[in-house]
Amino acid sequence: MLRVLLCLSLFACAASSPSKSVRYDSPPTSALANRPQAWQDITVTNRRSNDDGEQLVTEASVRHRTLASAPGAAVDVVGTAVGSLFSGQQAPGPVSAQPLGAAKTDPEKLVVEAWIDMRVEDPALATAAIRAQVEADGGRVISENVIGPQNKASSAAMELRVPPAKAAGFQVWLASKGLIESRRVLATDVGKQLFDQELALKNLDVTMTRLQKLAEKDASMKELIEIENEMTRVRGQIERLKGENRWLLDRVSFATITLTLSREGGPVEFAPHARIHPGVHLSTLSLVDPGDRQRTRVGGGATIHIKRWLTFDFDLFPQRGEDSRAVVGTFGSALYSSFLGGGRRAFLNPYLGYRFGVGYLSGDTSAVLGAEVGLELYKHKYVQIGVALRALAFLREGRDTALHGQFGFEVPF
Repeated sequence: MLRVLLCLSLFACAASSPSKSVRYDSPPTSALANRPQAWQDITVTNRRSNDDGEQLVTEASVRHRTLASAPGAAVDVVGTAVGSLFSGQQAPGPVSAQPLGAAKTDPEKLVVEAWIDMRVEDPALATAAIRAQVEADGGRVISENVIGPQNKASSAAMELRVPPAKAAGFQVWLASKGLIESRRVLATDVGKQLFDQELALKNLDVTMTRLQKLAEKDASMKELIEIENEMTRVRGQIERLKGENRWLLDRVSFATITLTLSREGGPVEFAPHARIHPGVHLSTLSLVDPGDRQRTRVGGGATIHIKRWLTFDFDLFPQRGEDSRAVVGTFGSALYSSFLGGGRRAFLNPYLGYRFGVGYLSGDTSAVLGAEVGLELYKHKYVQIGVALRALAFLREGRDTALHGQFGFEVPF
């Protein structure tokens, strides 16, 4: 009877709890599968005591996953649990979500360098303007080299240091001063190098402190000498690292710009390496008050041109009628017009000068003084063509004045 009652009870329980069938056609889906993930490297440290009471430290590097609970947020679900594996403690529950960007990050330590080649109208003037702009931006000029005279400089080179925040604006300003032909910018991250230097300095400071404590203890002379030698070595390493650290921080604090300036169109110089420039010319000599003499004579001559400020001319005019031949030999000096190109142009370079020398006219020899205005029609490396007009005074009894014109060319020698 008891058995019958027990069977009926079991049958009633089975009837009141109907079974449910579950299909396993596909593997179960994790609740975390659709949540964004990020990976971080952590180091877990475990401290425990052995039988002797000494503390043992175990470190393990673990690459674990953080899950973003919302855009810009993540939950660390593994870190503390992995730590508990080493400590034998029970893993705590989940922690509250923290933004992914909440961790404080140091700014990048970048060494910015730039190399710029450009063409300008006047390298000397551009150099002065660039120097003033760099100083206004809080930078400094490290080196400056201008090739050529102040008003005829053919090129220039500069090395500049400007704050990185002003570097972009400075390059924009630089583009307004000429034509930038090439530009290269390089930014190098030295953050790891600076971190390694700081870490090495901390370790050396600890070593120095320990050595100083050892030096304060009672020790033999030999041990003291060894300690002093070691302290000297460590002190030298500390100073060297501090110097390298200061130098690297200065490179980070100021961008370095190497600038090369070239004259627009290239320099115009008449055979700059030649000693002298000989030439020939066609001449005319017109007397202001000829009397019974022929007013105008046509002749020719030779020129020796050293620089524009030093020339020598010799002119010969044939006999006309009863009047004897005329000879004029003069030295002269002249200056270019700064307003009209300063002699740097290939065409039409005007100049003013004076002449003095000796002349032979109408059978008499006398000193000659004169003023000159000239124009270089064309100036090239291998030839120069020009015209000149001079007013000459023959300083003799019955003083004569004349206009002396020239047209000729010169070549380097």
